[in-house]
Amino acid sequence: MHFFYLDETGCTGADLKNVEQPIFVVGGVDVADEKWLGTQSAIREACMNFFGGKLPENFELHASELVNGEGFFADKGRENRNALAHSLLDVIAKRGHSVHFVGIDKAKLAASAPAEHLVIDCRIPYQLGFNYLVTYIERYVRERLGVSARGMIILDKKDIYQSQIDRLTHYRRYEVPSVRKLKRIVEFSYPIDSVRHSMIQLSDLVIFLTRKFLECENGYRPNWPVEAKNFFAACYAKIIDRTKWSGLIDCEGQEEAGAATTLTACHSTHRPQWRSYYQI
Repeated sequence: MHFFYLDETGCTGADLKNVEQPIFVVGGVDVADEKWLGTQSAIREACMNFFGGKLPENFELHASELVNGEGFFADKGRENRNALAHSLLDVIAKRGHSVHFVGIDKAKLAASAPAEHLVIDCRIPYQLGFNYLVTYIERYVRERLGVSARGMIILDKKDIYQSQIDRLTHYRRYEVPSVRKLKRIVEFSYPIDSVRHSMIQLSDLVIFLTRKFLECENGYRPNWPVEAKNFFAACYAKIIDRTKWSGLIDCEGQEEAGAATTLTACHSTHRPQWRSYYQI
């Protein structure tokens, strides 16, 4: 069994003109069941080392607090905080995990003509992105993990969209043509408590750093210091290296054609030769 963790960042619902959060990203890390405990321990060890050997009481890793020096990280220097972010991303590579995500440029979505879909509202970035990642994960399990592999998607619960998620998963499992029904994703679940789910916290870090980089890449942060842009670019390099398909994959079926066209029109990604631009 492989666990695919999903979290979202930059979620403003139907508001596509939010200048503070112009990019939406949904995604996370995937972890094989036999690697879960070791990875959790590696995350905990990295955080304990950062805090001098003992975690603060009720500690929970929030990416925004780590990057911005808030909460548990309020009295920690930027250099040390950046080093912790990199060490946590290194856990993903060292433990052999993959990353899955999709970014959406809200302004491009607003400027497009979103297609109609039987289940989701293509004007809502969360629904559009989640629908795509269901396709991505199903294909990943089928093509990359072997004939007996199965996947479970674990979401950071978003009450406002739960009914749509439930409806979509039922639709994708039972109502589409048989050849495209979900067969490798066997379950969808929600974590009981994010404090106890370090993989959700790690996923939060991955997508938050990805969003910040894409905001720079897509021209929304021209006044940010070069040092900040370079930090996010270096983090993104480690993240994108752990994805199986860095571009959008094909979404087969007439029922997904409109959603796929809409997503292509608003997909947020990096420029060609971006590594050279940031001297990576």
